[in-house]
Amino acid sequence: MESKTYSSTYKDQPAVTIETESIRAQFLPTIGAKLASLVYKPVDYELLVQRPGENYLLQPFDGDYVAGECSGMDDMFPTIDLCYCEQHPWEGIKMADHGEVWSLPWEHKVDGEQLYFGVSGVRFPYRLEKWISFTTPDTLRMNYQLTNLSPFDFDFVWAAHAMINIDEGTELVLPEDVSEVVHTFCIGGDFGKYGNIYPWPEAVLPDGNTIDFRKIRSKSTMEAYKYYIKGRMPEGWCRLKYKERDFSLVFSFPIEKVPYLGILPNEGGWQDLYNIFLEPCTATFDRPDAARYRGEVSTVKANSTYQWYLDIHIEKGDLIKQASE
Repeated sequence: MESKTYSSTYKDQPAVTIETESIRAQFLPTIGAKLASLVYKPVDYELLVQRPGENYLLQPFDGDYVAGECSGMDDMFPTIDLCYCEQHPWEGIKMADHGEVWSLPWEHKVDGEQLYFGVSGVRFPYRLEKWISFTTPDTLRMNYQLTNLSPFDFDFVWAAHAMINIDEGTELVLPEDVSEVVHTFCIGGDFGKYGNIYPWPEAVLPDGNTIDFRKIRSKSTMEAYKYYIKGRMPEGWCRLKYKERDFSLVFSFPIEKVPYLGILPNEGGWQDLYNIFLEPCTATFDRPDAARYRGEVSTVKANSTYQWYLDIHIEKGDLIKQASE
C-alpha cells in the first residue's frame, strides 16, 4: 500500500494532506489539527460538511464554536458544552465552548507516511497528541494519546465532532445489541424532556408520531435532534450506508477507552444543513460534570496517559451487501 503526504491549502489556511488511491484527507495544523476535508476518490464524494466562502471563519481561543467555520471534524476536549470545572484543584475554572483544542495551533510534522500533531493545555495541564496514517488504502487511522501533566486525576470528555454529509435515504447502522437511546437536544421536533429514554431502532414520540432512528429523513423535515446510545456501546463501531452511491462509511473505536456514542441527525433544522454528527466519545452528555453524575465520565490518572484510536473506513458496495446478509 502506498500513501503520500504533502503541504496544501484549504481556503486561505495552510493545510497538510495525506492520501491513498481511495481516500484524500486534509488537516489544518493551525486550527485544531482538524480534519477539514475527507474525499472518497472513486466517486469524488466529500464526506464532511463544507462551508461556502474563500476565507475560513476563524475564532479565537475560548471563542464561540458555532460562530466560526463549524465544519469538518474537530476534536472536542476536555468538554463539548461550555461549563466550569468542579474538580480539585481546578474548581471554578472555565472549560471553553466545545473545548480548548479546536481553536489552537498544534505542532505538526510529517514522518514518512505518517502525520503527527500535538498540543498543550491552556487552562489545564495536559498534552494531547495524535498520529495519522493509513492502515489500508480504505482506512484512515488516528491514534491518540492524552498525557496528564499534573499530580491530580483529571476528568474529561473527548469526542470526535464529525459533521458528515448525507444523501436522502442514507441509513444508520449500529451493533445488534443496541436497544435504547437517551434524548438530549432537539430543534423543531417533540422528543419530550431532556433525558427521555426511547427504544432503538423505532420509537413513538410524545406527539404520537413514530420515528425510525436508522433512517435519515428528508431535509424538508426541518428538525435536528441529538441522542446518546444508552450506556456503553456493545461493540466499537457505527456505520452509514450510502445506498445510492453504493458505499458505506464506518467509524471504529476501542470500547474499553471510547465506550459511548452520540448521534445528531440534522434534517434541515439547524443552519439549513443536511448532515449527521457521529460522535464516538469517552464520556456522555457533552460535559464532564454531567457525565460524572451519570457515572459515565472518563478519567486520566495523575501523571499518566490515556490512549485510544479512531478508524475511518470506507467499504465498497459488495461489502455493504455482505454486511447486510
